[in-house]
Amino acid sequence: MNMLHLAETEDTPEVRYHESECTLVIRGKSLPENAFSFYSPVLDWAKSLSNESLSDFTIELYLEYFNSSTGRYLLELFLAISDQHIPQKKIVWFVEPDDELMIEKGEEFSSLIKIPFEIRTI
Repeated sequence: MNMLHLAETEDTPEVRYHESECTLVIRGKSLPENAFSFYSPVLDWAKSLSNESLSDFTIELYLEYFNSSTGRYLLELFLAISDQHIPQKKIVWFVEPDDELMIEKGEEFSSLIKIPFEIRTI
């Protein structure tokens, strides 16, 4: 499988695929000046999963904050995964228990996609 790793910067999250766990982890703040150029390789990678024979796949998000253009690309990523023929797939949205804004954002995403979406406090 194609590996995926984008290092965290001051304005972008770390994005890493853990092949042994079939888990894509996105961690940090997402405020890229050009969200298209940052998230395009991630979307292309997600769309290439159709060439793999995965039985399960998880996206874990540990986002402190993200801007509106990131939200658009996260939704595209979730929809791209939703379109893949992977029997067991889910998204886990990790949030601080008192971060009402991030909980609300997770609930919004959950209502827009058709795969299991969990909101977990950390």
